[in-house]
Order: sequence, then C-alpha cells, then structure tokens
Amino acid sequence: MLLRMPGNSSRADRASIVARASLWIVLGLVLANLLFNLGAAGGGASYPYTSFLSLPGDRFADFFKLAFSYPGAPIHTAAPFWHLNDLLAHHVAEVKLYEGTNVNHFHEPPLPTLFAVTARWLMTLVDPILLFLALLVAAFGALFATVLCVAPPGRTGVAFATATILSYPALLAIDRGHLFSLICAALMIAATFRTLRGKADGWTILMFAIALNLRPNMGIVPFVLFLGRQGLSFRNAVWLGVATVLIFAGTMAVVHLAYPAYSYASFLNGLAQYGMAYAGGDNGYANGSSIYGMIRAPFGYAWWMPFVPFIVMAALLAPTILESRAGRLRQSECLFLTFCAYVFGSHVFADYHLLGFMIPLILVAREDGPMDLSAWTIAVASALMLAPKNFIFEFHGNTAWSWQVIANPLILLAASAIVLSAAWRRNAAANRRAAIEAPAVA
Repeated sequence: MLLRMPGNSSRADRASIVARASLWIVLGLVLANLLFNLGAAGGGASYPYTSFLSLPGDRFADFFKLAFSYPGAPIHTAAPFWHLNDLLAHHVAEVKLYEGTNVNHFHEPPLPTLFAVTARWLMTLVDPILLFLALLVAAFGALFATVLCVAPPGRTGVAFATATILSYPALLAIDRGHLFSLICAALMIAATFRTLRGKADGWTILMFAIALNLRPNMGIVPFVLFLGRQGLSFRNAVWLGVATVLIFAGTMAVVHLAYPAYSYASFLNGLAQYGMAYAGGDNGYANGSSIYGMIRAPFGYAWWMPFVPFIVMAALLAPTILESRAGRLRQSECLFLTFCAYVFGSHVFADYHLLGFMIPLILVAREDGPMDLSAWTIAVASALMLAPKNFIFEFHGNTAWSWQVIANPLILLAASAIVLSAAWRRNAAANRRAAIEAPAVA
C-alpha cells in the first residue's frame, strides 16, 4: 500500500513513503485538472475552464513582454515552423498598449533587468523562440539537478525531482515564461540545504544573494535561518548583506550604462506604480496564493486589506523564530512555517513561487523517526501547494479567479496552526517525562 503505517519504518522507508505520496498527490491533481479542462473544452466552455494555467494569450508573456519593453535594434525574425509569430505580435502590441502607464518594467530590480536587457540584445542576433527554449532548458535542468542533489538518493530522489518539474508551479512558470522563478527556486533550495548541513560558505552566500536580488521577498528564508539558529551565523548574515548590496549596486550601474532610463530613482518610482497597479488594482491575485488575494478576491478592495499580510506574517514568524532558537522545532517544521510566512507576507504571490515548498517536503523525508501528525501535515500541505486545484471559478468584471486563490492560503493557515500546536504538545510531553524521570531533590 502507498500510505502504510510507518511506526517501524526505517529512514529509507520514510523517505520513500513521503516521495511516493507527494508524487501521487501532484501528478494525480495535475491529471485530474487536465481531464477537467479537456471535458470543459469538449463541452464548448472557454477559458478559464479550459486550462488550469494562465490566459492562452499570455503564454510565455513574462519573458517576451519584459524583453520587448526595452528599446533596441529590430528583433530577429522567428522561424515560421514555431507557429508563434501571432503570439509574439500579440505581446508586442500589449507592450505598446501599456507604454506610459503604471504597468511598466521599472519596478524590476537591477539583476532581472540586466537579464532582460541582455535577452533583448540577444534577440537581435538569434531567433527569440530558440533563445527562450535554450534558457528554459537551462533553468529547468538546473532545478531538476538541484532537487536530485538535495533529496534522498536513488528512486526517492528521482520521484522528488519528477514531482518538482511536473508540478503546477513549474508548469505555470513554463506557461508564463517566468524563468526567474525557476532560477530562484533552484538557488534557494541549494543554498538552504547547504546552510542546514553546516556549509554556509561563500558559494552559499552568493546563491542567497543572487536569489534575493531576483526576488527580495525571499530574504525571509535566510532571515529565519539566522535568527532561528538554523546554520546561518552572524558573520554569514553580514556577508550576505554585503554581497546582496554589492550585486544590487553593481548591476544597477551596468544596467544604467546600457539603458540610461533605468536608475535608482526610476526603480523607486516603478515600485510605487507597481503597488498602485497590483496592491490597489485588479492585477496579480487571480493566479496567486496570498492572504491579500484570499480576502480581496471575494470581498473586493478595502483600505485595511494591505495591512493584513504583514500582521499574519509577523504573527507566524514570531513563534517560529522563538521556538527554533530554543531548539524546539525540527528543521522541516521551521522551514515549512517560514515558507508559509513567505506566502502570507507577500501581497502578490504568483503560484510559480510555490516551488519553495519542495524544501520542507524533502526535509520531512530526510528526518528520522516515525511520521507523526506534524510530519504528515507538512508533507500533505506542501504537496498540495505543488498541485493545481483550479476547478471552480468566480468572475469579477474581466477578471476570473479560481477558488484555489482562497483554498491555498486556508490550507497553509490550518497547516501552520497544526504544526505549531503539535510541536508545542510534543515539547510539553517531553518536559513532563523529563520531570517524572528526574531524581527527587532532597
């Protein structure tokens, strides 16, 4: 049986059970959602019922729209056998439509801007579709290899790596052309496991620093690893801060030379405009899993909603850090709660960033002892974050949102409460046993 009682299971048995359960949850829901979409298409329905991913017209948009938005020489013609010229023309038209509005590229940090400007230049030399496929294969291969390296060896590791690349967040990243999420996931997974294994060296710091420059919200992970005493020392934290600032400043200078319109001032202004478009507008929450989206989608916007993510994140981070510092949380519990706080604290949390939940999932598999309530909660909740659940939709004007927007945060809220409660009960029971077994003091 797949989920046999693991009371006497060895560490290898535990890893195999978690890996197989995760693979079945991920692939099962991917297949179920795909069959649902095929049935809806056969019945004459239209998007969003015909795909559990993004809008068909936005396929690969995050890569091409960003690159097309920068000035440069004429772009190399795409080969006709790709049959994507109409899609590329659509992306060019969309870029022109939003020129001069608050939906622009200036909110991107310097490092992803440098990548995009470089991609735009390369598109003048080579087929843009070929360039995209080459970068996609490289990013996907790096993610697969990273998971394979940190997961338990053998078939278990292959199962975890397969679940990763066939997961909903990975498929959404491909569909949207969001290569940065794949790169960030690979870097964060590798750096986190190196830190937990006591290898917070220069390479680890560099990987963290690059990930933070691609997505600053990810700073919550090394923040908890440092304050929670999970392998990142004060010295490591200082070097991480220095490396992050140096990469930011260095890439800012390089991008400004290549694209003078981009500067620190334009970056700050772009961030403010992004906030107006996404925190106050209708963009971002339809394919996300944030607390903000969970309350925004069904109730509409209210002035107090932008404050809720910070409150929920702080309420979860405080006990996570304190319990971790006291040594009362397992590594899987600490990282699971950290990634829950990461999701809760972001106003716009696109689902392709859910790939980070591979970290607590693999940690559960690598730990010793029988699977208890906390371990199963982490394993099931993490696997569910990697699986699609886009079956029921609501419509707000031209925006269609799935009830997954509400389900994912609710799952993580419930799972966080269960994990913290289980850890507190486990430690209270251990203290009681220690008090009973301690010799009486005369």
